[in-house]
Amino acid sequence: MLFPKVKKLNKKGDFSFSVPVNIALRSIDGLSENSVKTVFGEIKEDGNLILECFLQEKLSSLSEEAYSLDISEYEGGLFIKLGVASEKAFVRALFTLKRMCIKNEFILGDITDFPSFNVRGYIEGFYGKPWQSEERLQMLEFMALFGENTHYYAPKDDPYHRDEWKELYPEKEAAALLQLVNKAKSLYVDFYYCIAPGLSMQYSSEEDFSALCNKTKQLFSMGITNFGLLLDDIPADLFYEDDKKLYKNAVNAHVDLVRKYYGFLKELSCDCRLTVCPTAYHGKGTEEELVGFAGNIPEEISVFYTGSDICSKEITSEEANIFFENTKHRPLYWDNYPVNDAEMFMEMHIGPIIGREKDLYKYSAGLISNCMEYFNCNKFPLVTVAAYLWNPEEYVPEEAYTEAVRFTLPECEAEDFILLSDQFRTSCLHDENSRIMGEYLSKASVCMQTGNFSEALEIITEYTEKINKAAKNLKTRNSPLYIELSRWLKKFYLMSDILSLALEVLSGADKKEELSCLLEQYNESATVLTAFCFREYIESVLSL
Repeated sequence: MLFPKVKKLNKKGDFSFSVPVNIALRSIDGLSENSVKTVFGEIKEDGNLILECFLQEKLSSLSEEAYSLDISEYEGGLFIKLGVASEKAFVRALFTLKRMCIKNEFILGDITDFPSFNVRGYIEGFYGKPWQSEERLQMLEFMALFGENTHYYAPKDDPYHRDEWKELYPEKEAAALLQLVNKAKSLYVDFYYCIAPGLSMQYSSEEDFSALCNKTKQLFSMGITNFGLLLDDIPADLFYEDDKKLYKNAVNAHVDLVRKYYGFLKELSCDCRLTVCPTAYHGKGTEEELVGFAGNIPEEISVFYTGSDICSKEITSEEANIFFENTKHRPLYWDNYPVNDAEMFMEMHIGPIIGREKDLYKYSAGLISNCMEYFNCNKFPLVTVAAYLWNPEEYVPEEAYTEAVRFTLPECEAEDFILLSDQFRTSCLHDENSRIMGEYLSKASVCMQTGNFSEALEIITEYTEKINKAAKNLKTRNSPLYIELSRWLKKFYLMSDILSLALEVLSGADKKEELSCLLEQYNESATVLTAFCFREYIESVLSL
């Protein structure tokens, strides 16, 4: 299956290689060979996947990132004619081919594809331990693989982003940032550096504004032309007396800052772009502070908006349209999923994105997902977000999640991980937690109610054995992913023990007291795992 789903497919068959895939170039008219090397690495003269690449102007009417693929068999390998609207589209098409290579699942026939959302990306904007430099580089390439085109750098606990925003990056940190910027350029991912001065900035101070400009000049010298000015999570009232006298309120001060800063950026380069996050960044889109801010800054500046809530269960086209009508800006959604900081730190958000309307791309500037500090855990939900953003009208959450697991984990780990992550659906999305468990227990309950105890026992035994097998296998794994999940795994192992003991009780063992003690231990842990169906089941066993 092509994933994310493409817009147009004329399928003539399937193909897989029985030998390693090697890329060869027959021609590359008007395009860069470096892009092929960036995506695939080595190019060979005698490769078995032969590319003929060319610019195709008519595709630009669909999107700057539109491409076409004509894939056919050729002497035991594949011959692919690849037409693109631009170099950026070329990279998107190459990554589509790379996804086929990774799974060794190729479609024969004609494909025409392009993204629905113009801006598709993620932001490192959480509270907590920032990612390592190597992780950031890896995430850039991983998300480019699935068609995302934008990254916002804004880790709350990078001191040079927020607390020490005036300070220039030291040599070592600047070198790491430059490496990230260059990596993004090679992937045709728009890199935005965000700065958050609002905790200490005096808006009426020319000295503070000069410090902001000086910091920006350092970043601009690294090749950064896209910036974010974040005014979120700061006091709603002005602190300095001079600011109060000059501006009267924070909205006026913020509008003035944005206008001045945007003017400065345009003096640096007409290519500079700016995104801002207001202090009032959620609601109905009619709030006085939000409208007073967004409605008084240049329309070409992007405005972050999280939707009706800070962490929105749903994001609708109607609210996006209301936001536009009141501010003259199409909202750029800062989607606070899968982030799990603040009061959500006991939850693990790994399920697929849901609750975002299929036609949202028609009314918004785009969508940027706020990540978790748990670097590896992010990959599963972010892949589903990428699938939604590329083709929302064909997006199926559970199908996308299964594909995310297939791409992220070895096949031997997938089944165990799906059973584990079935317990991780508790979030702002109000997803159905413990979906698989609930189906098993519901079937068993129906059998019990109709007097078919033996069939109920078979169903419960099957599920318990699956969980026990998964728990046993997971205990042998110590990759970074499972280290990140250690708190939740500990409770999962206890859940497995409880299910085993409950099965023994159902089979006639006198172990209710032991089961009750384990359940109490389970309930004492604040780590969020499983839905109520689990406790309801164990309590029903104890009541027999």
